[in-house]
Amino acid sequence: MIELYYSLAEPCLFAAQKRNTSMNSKLKIGLFFGGRSTEHEVSIITALQAFENLNKEKYEVAPVYVSKAGDFYTNPKFLDIKNYKDIDSLILSSSKVNFVRKNGQAGIIKQGFSSQFLTLDLAIPLFHGSFGEDGCIQGVFEIYQIPYAGFNVLGAAIAMDKVLSKYVFQSLGFQAVKFVSIYRNDWIKDSKKILKQVQNGLRFPMMVKPADIGSSIGINKANNIDELIFNIEIASTYSDKILIEQAFENCIEINCAALGYEKVMPSVCEMPIRSGETLSYADKYMKGVKGSKGTKSGMASLSRKIPAPISKNLAKKIQDATVKIFKALEGCGVARIDYFVDPKTEQFWVNEVNSQPGSLAFYLFEPLGIKYSQLLDKLIEDGLKRFENSKMTQYTFNSPLLSQMANAD
Repeated sequence: MIELYYSLAEPCLFAAQKRNTSMNSKLKIGLFFGGRSTEHEVSIITALQAFENLNKEKYEVAPVYVSKAGDFYTNPKFLDIKNYKDIDSLILSSSKVNFVRKNGQAGIIKQGFSSQFLTLDLAIPLFHGSFGEDGCIQGVFEIYQIPYAGFNVLGAAIAMDKVLSKYVFQSLGFQAVKFVSIYRNDWIKDSKKILKQVQNGLRFPMMVKPADIGSSIGINKANNIDELIFNIEIASTYSDKILIEQAFENCIEINCAALGYEKVMPSVCEMPIRSGETLSYADKYMKGVKGSKGTKSGMASLSRKIPAPISKNLAKKIQDATVKIFKALEGCGVARIDYFVDPKTEQFWVNEVNSQPGSLAFYLFEPLGIKYSQLLDKLIEDGLKRFENSKMTQYTFNSPLLSQMANAD
């Protein structure tokens, strides 16, 4: 499997080499994390974990932390978990940065009297949730022509929206969980009408979720009308769009990831083990947390069975579905896709896509012989390859329209 991995990476390695004036120079990688999101803390842990596994002989890493207020900072201290004991002091000791282009090179510039321009060969966005995982930061990278790892703007936006992504699953011929979506403004205007709409389409029990955040925040099970009302109120504090799904009572959850760009490979399948009726924030992130170094914090700390206790035939179907969905979203890098499975009939339903970071799903590729550091190499190489491919697209058009209008009577 290692041979397959490196055969996929070779074209991207060539692209990376072309972007450096010297074959011996390190690639300048920007790690972007934090953000104006309910998953701010999770993003920091993901970034620290990735930094520990990046090959320092290949890469020069610049951390770019985005505060909860939305300001961008850089400081090497952001790469040590111990410095987060006093986040206010850490921010005060750091330099604000802006995106710039200088002499045809993209990067960031430190604000202040001693402004410093830092070039970036590639950005790795490791935000969870709003303004980072949803296509927003990818749009910034596109504008400044900074190569980046992970899904593009469109793919990230669709993957983040649990409602829109279900339409994609269905268009590909896969079963999605039965659902109803509502908007907060409609709920505020006429909650009785919305309740009738939901009950016409679904039966109890139901799962109520904010439609565009992750980490199980704001997700609750409703067994009756009172719980449904209460849970809609909770979900509406985190998003203006709420997803209400038919709950599965006798199903297991199976996850599978995809890795690649022009060629895509699936991971092994896993079965996460939850402590309650749903996978909670604590299940996903709080088990085994002792700091970032040497621990599998994030989704990797979750109790799970790898490989999943399902038949080879079902595993293959899920792996094929994962690759197909990944490609449909113009996937690049890595993404994990979650499924519900009836273990008796082996029928499965696609639940949601977790695009980068989604813990980067490194633990699902380790059984195939791909180390975390190698997976990060692949993300970088694929991001550079996509950027090279984008150069073949003409984005501007020379037209005499303005000069003709200026010269018109």
